[in-house]
Amino acid sequence: MNKKDVNSLLINHFNADKQPISYEALVPRLRLARRDKAELKKELERMVASGELIKRRGRFSPAPPKKAPKIIPRADVKANMRFIEGKFDATPLSRDQSFAFVRTDAGDYFVDFEDMLNAFHNDLVAIEAIKGRTKDRAIVRKILKRSNETMAGDIKYLNHKPIFVCSNPKIHRWFEVTDILDAKENDKVVLEVTNWGSIYSGKLPYGKVIEVLGPSGDVEVELLAVLRQYQLPLEFPVDVIAETDALKQKIEAKDFREREDLRGLFTFTIDPASAKDFDDAISLEADSQGYKLWVHIADVSHFVSLDSLIFKEAAKRGNSFYFPKQVIPMLPARLSNQICSLRPNEEKLCLSVFTQFDLKGNIRNQKLVQSVIRSDHRLNYEEVDAYFDGKDSQLSPTLKRTLSDALKLSKLLSQRRISEGYIFFDLPEIQYEYDDEGLLVELGLDSETDGHKLIENFMLVANEYVAKRLKQLAPATLYRIHENPDPQKLERLGSLLSHHGMSFDPHEDPNLSLQYLLNSMPNKDYHMVFDRIILRSMKKAKYTIQEERHFGLGLENYTHFTSPIRRLCDLCIHHLCKIYLLKTSKASLNAFQLRNHAQTANEQELLADEAERSLERIYSLAFMKKKVGERFNGTVISTRRDALIVRLAEIPVTGVLKTDTLKGSPFTYHEQAMMHASNLTGNYYQLLDKVIVDIMDVSDDIYLELAPVPGAHTHYAAKFSPHSFKRVSPRQSKEIKPKRLKRIDERRGSDKIVRDKKKSKKTRKR
Repeated sequence: MNKKDVNSLLINHFNADKQPISYEALVPRLRLARRDKAELKKELERMVASGELIKRRGRFSPAPPKKAPKIIPRADVKANMRFIEGKFDATPLSRDQSFAFVRTDAGDYFVDFEDMLNAFHNDLVAIEAIKGRTKDRAIVRKILKRSNETMAGDIKYLNHKPIFVCSNPKIHRWFEVTDILDAKENDKVVLEVTNWGSIYSGKLPYGKVIEVLGPSGDVEVELLAVLRQYQLPLEFPVDVIAETDALKQKIEAKDFREREDLRGLFTFTIDPASAKDFDDAISLEADSQGYKLWVHIADVSHFVSLDSLIFKEAAKRGNSFYFPKQVIPMLPARLSNQICSLRPNEEKLCLSVFTQFDLKGNIRNQKLVQSVIRSDHRLNYEEVDAYFDGKDSQLSPTLKRTLSDALKLSKLLSQRRISEGYIFFDLPEIQYEYDDEGLLVELGLDSETDGHKLIENFMLVANEYVAKRLKQLAPATLYRIHENPDPQKLERLGSLLSHHGMSFDPHEDPNLSLQYLLNSMPNKDYHMVFDRIILRSMKKAKYTIQEERHFGLGLENYTHFTSPIRRLCDLCIHHLCKIYLLKTSKASLNAFQLRNHAQTANEQELLADEAERSLERIYSLAFMKKKVGERFNGTVISTRRDALIVRLAEIPVTGVLKTDTLKGSPFTYHEQAMMHASNLTGNYYQLLDKVIVDIMDVSDDIYLELAPVPGAHTHYAAKFSPHSFKRVSPRQSKEIKPKRLKRIDERRGSDKIVRDKKKSKKTRKR
């Protein structure tokens, strides 16, 4: 059967029946032979791309009648106070849904497919709120600014015509290509958009290829594509490099003025083995009275003044970006890897926070000083944790004794954090393993160890102290805040958890209630499923000049001070310390400037997260393409209206198991319980269920099908029922010994905040 015949069958079907229907259901409905299925899939894709059909939640239906949008001139938009500016969020469209959101300072607005003009993800748009029963619906009236004039993606062919498919799935439409250069099918390219198309006329957007990156799926090509997609700068401007090259690496006598000489302290760094920039070091002394801790942070502000070209470039970048095998640094390498890096046996300038603890870990005295240090050892997490685990170690006796004392203090600090409401999440992240040729050969999971926790606890001490002092003495400062969760989200969370045998009272102290909930989970399966769900109920941490508490850390005052090589906020905080705490600088950094720097840092942090997720997705898809047809065990970790989300046991990736491929279809989706139940058989699929699946297809996602073997689906054998919980007050929960969990203000981190990706994502943000 040719394309014309399939097209006629589809047109006749949808003229007679306009109800949404899946590809799997269309095959028997149209009575197609097995050999015609490929042609059907191609024709469906073509009709969706041309606007004849709409694909929503995996089902196809005729496009709605076209209506001409009311285009409002930008001058009128600005003059008319009815219109609100916001960012267009196309995340739902990337999931085959027929709506999107516009994120504004006044809140989020729901936008129907027919009311979004030709907006694309992250575009700045003007919307008009719709009057009616709900206040959160809107119509896009004008595109004010495009987020991406160029984008990276793959070249495909549809009906012998080149089509561009963006690597970012949130760019929800395909593009026609007017100039393909020398690109071939499945090449990764950069497209410059010349026309944004129209959803009302069914006209596709189009553009021209301006760069051919290489074959899709190649590790280096995929990384370069992400850098192009998010327009990340690979090089520093010439004048910035020239200013950096003019800096003196050797410390001169005048640099020692007004600094405490701490070169006699036994000092060391702990970083991943692959790290090149060491921005923090520690010194520790223990005696019968308690502990004396020094946290030394590289004094980047000594070399990077507020009026320098280097600072201005850092203020644009906001933070360093970390990818597998690639770092996009905030500061030039000569600063980050040489001049400011606390390398062993080199004199370095620092800002040092001294803290005196008693034997129970209570703080007795603190101060901040400008210092000069000389690190004695460079340690990595692997050798530190090997020593903590009792394995043979080549470390010196002095180093072993100091590390043992540091571990004791760290455990005391962990207990104190828990009593203050510190929330941990057990969310190990993907680690990439490469062969000698740089090819990705394995995906694994990292782990948070005592070594990571030790550094995290010590950095928290320094960050909290600096935040408190700047609050007292500076007219304006930067805070790292984490707002309290939305009560409605906590109510919905409590309702979901009750379906799975867990007790959670959102009306009690939320910090202690969440601590109790996380500590009472019986095993890793529960953490794998529910830690992510609980985390999504939280708000995201951010920078601001407004004083607010950090919910996830349980701290009233908190900032970022310990990573000035990698984060703009930390560098600003160092300057504020010199201006208001140490009184060694006459520079000026006012509230207006700090507010702008906070906004840049927040935006760049979101961009970094999105870029990392994009690359993680691309790498996972490329790796799993080799696994098509193979069989795996899995756990249902989430659901959506048309599918189960399954985490594989053997490889740490998730795949999609469509419910219309399961025996007993159709299923009814019970959103509150995140459960699918069959109307025909009574069988149901829910969170924590175990499945055996085959990799069916890897394209825009990893698609699974239930394996045709006995026991391919088993309900999770719950260790307790909703009524088997011992009712324990959240205030009593702090007595429960915590498991090795992970804190909230970063889906990535130990206190090393924004570390090299090779340093493990755990050490990145707090």
